[in-house]
Formats: sequence, structure tokens, C-alpha cells
Amino acid sequence: MRKGGEDNEARDASLRVSRRVRDSLKAAAAVMGRPLYDVTNEAISAYLSGLRLGDPLAAIRRARPRRNG
Repeated sequence: MRKGGEDNEARDASLRVSRRVRDSLKAAAAVMGRPLYDVTNEAISAYLSGLRLGDPLAAIRRARPRRNG
């Protein structure tokens, strides 16, 4: 079982990272003179394009049983 202190430390670390990412996105938007949501969406798209997800629909198609009739 996890202790309360460990959960709080993980949550605090997550919040620190979130704040840093948010602050970085705000700074980038300000420097480029662009809306924050545009810069945020581009950052999210760039991150997702770098992931190796494969074809998620292929896994769903394989797992779903087919109906006859």
C-alpha cells in the first residue's frame, strides 16, 4: 500500500511539471505574438505525432467479434 506522503509527492511533482509546461507554452505564445490556444494545440499535435501508437482501430477490429447474419 502507498503511504499518503508518497501520493502527495507524486501529485506535487505532477503539478510542478504541469506549471512548467503551461508557463513554457504561455512564454512561447507571447514571444510569437500568437494566441495561447494555437500554440498549445500545435504542441499537443507535435507530441502526439511523435508517439508510436500504431493503428488503434486495427486492434479494435481484431478484438470485436463479427456477427453472422
